Amino acid sequence: MKRYIDIRFKNKFLLVQILLLFVITLPVFSEETKVSQDSIFCFVGDTGHVNEIQKDVADALADSECNAIWHTGDIIYPDGISSKDDPRFITNFLQPFNKVFNKEIPFFLTLGNHDYKKEPKSYLEIAKNNSLIVYPNNYYSNRYGKLCIFSLDTTIFDKLYLFYKRREQKSWLGRIKEDMASSCELSIAVAHHPLFSSGDRKKATPQLSRFLEADIFGTFDLYIAGHNHVLADEGKEEEQGSLFQAQAVFRGVHQRNSQKENLM
Repeated sequence: MKRYIDIRFKNKFLLVQILLLFVITLPVFSEETKVSQDSIFCFVGDTGHVNEIQKDVADALADSECNAIWHTGDIIYPDGISSKDDPRFITNFLQPFNKVFNKEIPFFLTLGNHDYKKEPKSYLEIAKNNSLIVYPNNYYSNRYGKLCIFSLDTTIFDKLYLFYKRREQKSWLGRIKEDMASSCELSIAVAHHPLFSSGDRKKATPQLSRFLEADIFGTFDLYIAGHNHVLADEGKEEEQGSLFQAQAVFRGVHQRNSQKENLM
């Protein structure tokens, strides 16, 4: 199998494209989407502020040849949304990315810590009524032939008070690992939090680190995260087999630590 990964710094954002050079259909263990040999998958994150940087990102995605866009979380700043009818989802997401939706490019959502501040279930309700917004659960997967992409929830491991949500996702991961090993030639995990970073958050919290090291690295070929508001390829985790960890971040002005708003 050949695969091509192109990382671009264009219009002040990182666009990760995965060009598939194969089309294979197999029985699915989640959702499966048929793709052409030239399908391109794009990954964005931390887009929740309405500003010029967000506009650059939205315009570049609309001008791209993305077949699908995976979002690494922090969809709406500063506090997520309170309901499916919250106007901030329109002003901070639907309107800025209107050109993307007009091209009928689907967004596959992952929630970040800011999306948890009000009512995270609202995103599930929104997705039920919008065919271009994919978010069937807090964690889910999609198959493109032998490419498998998994959207995971890392906020529940980062925040101690969300401990009661962890077992269900860990059990699901345990069940799919065997199927994934035999069915996926390339597996990608998409989530919000990195394990480590060259930014100001040097290391994940202890409980999040345990989850990432036990269930992500060494299981998936590629881990794509956001959260830390830097553009970085942090390389390969020693002895784990994960190929790449990216933090694709499009927030805008990166202030000094002392001037930043509450990002936790």
